[in-house]
Amino acid sequence: MAEKVEDWEKKQKDYLAVAIICLIIGAYFFMKVINGSYIIKPSDLSVYDNLITSEVPKFKETKGKHGRRWIEFKCVDNRSTFEIANFDYKCINDNEILNEIKAGDTISIAILKGDVEGFDNDTSCEIHSLIKNDKEYLDLQCRNKADNKDGKMGFLILFAISIMTAIVYSFSGKPKLFNKVNPEIIIGIIVLILFIILRIN
Repeated sequence: MAEKVEDWEKKQKDYLAVAIICLIIGAYFFMKVINGSYIIKPSDLSVYDNLITSEVPKFKETKGKHGRRWIEFKCVDNRSTFEIANFDYKCINDNEILNEIKAGDTISIAILKGDVEGFDNDTSCEIHSLIKNDKEYLDLQCRNKADNKDGKMGFLILFAISIMTAIVYSFSGKPKLFNKVNPEIIIGIIVLILFIILRIN
């Protein structure tokens, strides 16, 4: 049965709202990419030398929708739990760290200057450099590329959704195609294809 004009007009407003919201959020991600907010520069880091590990690094993992993986360890005379997580974890050879870093090793680490308050506190502290015997175990360049790529993917997908929902909103009457196929399904398929293409590249 054909949809009433009033019902279509109501749905049009919903598509317009989605288009505006995605445009605003997409613009936020776009500005972060343009401004280099996803990039960590060496000048953004505070380096701590001559730390002694009190235990071997441990692999951790949480399951579920928001599951994640990371490596953590502690050092002598320091209350922090140091973590290699998020984009840093994606760019490491975890076996190297787990097998080569031992309890009692002298290491150097680097954390964001904005996270300095978490150093030597009873909290987790994410690190972006881990050096032992002049060997760097973390790849800051790889981490920056991965984080920036996610930011680009975010604004491209959001802009695509904004454009598609704006196009659906622009139809004065409901197209016959939408009586056969819900436009949300069409948009969802296109977004999925775009996501796969961006993830591969």
